[in-house]
Amino acid sequence: METKITNSKVLKLALASAGALLFLVPSLGANALTKNLNNSEKQVSQSRNSFLVAQANCPTRRSTIDRTFETPNYYVTICSGDSRNSLGYYIGAAKDGSGGITVPLTRRSGDRYIAANGDTIYAVTPYELRVSRNGRTILNERILAASSDDTFSARGCRNRESTFVTAETASYVVSICGGDFPGSYVGESKNGNGRIRLALQRYEGDRYIAVNGTTRYVLTRNELRVTQNGQTILRETVRNWN
Repeated sequence: METKITNSKVLKLALASAGALLFLVPSLGANALTKNLNNSEKQVSQSRNSFLVAQANCPTRRSTIDRTFETPNYYVTICSGDSRNSLGYYIGAAKDGSGGITVPLTRRSGDRYIAANGDTIYAVTPYELRVSRNGRTILNERILAASSDDTFSARGCRNRESTFVTAETASYVVSICGGDFPGSYVGESKNGNGRIRLALQRYEGDRYIAVNGTTRYVLTRNELRVTQNGQTILRETVRNWN
């Protein structure tokens, strides 16, 4: 995937097809860097590792690729900042090559990246891509793969660890990690604002328990339950168990 900005003073947004409407919204001027990606074979370059590397040309030479994400229908690339925008850039492209958008980031918070194009907000984490307009969600897709740093993989476990379980609830993704046997509980909020890593206190079958002071985390195939001082503070149904 490759995006080319032909003129930093003339910023355009092209609607290539109806299938790209969720990404392509009217440009509001100097902060939206967009262009048509119809010539996808020339403009898209991809390579893969054990996660995903969906390569894209960042808007300027001083901006480099930080993270990449893949959903069922889109590729997203996060580029580092430069003199024009210190936070960096969000690049989204439809997999069918029908359209794409490049927008300056407005916020970085942990593994959560947010960009705004007028009243349209793009938010991507290692677990979901969410696009909203005027406060209403118009696109929500699960992340299939993501590139990462040397410490954490896209699903929470360290690169050299085994992942025994990845469980998803409405708000969280929990990974059970370890070596030859399960040893760690890694809980991550899907909005990218929080992560906790704890040693497992015990496990039996598909029931995993971790404790942090007076807070107890219990994960089963059916639910994630968190209690504090014996009182339930979170209870969510497990939607996916892998």
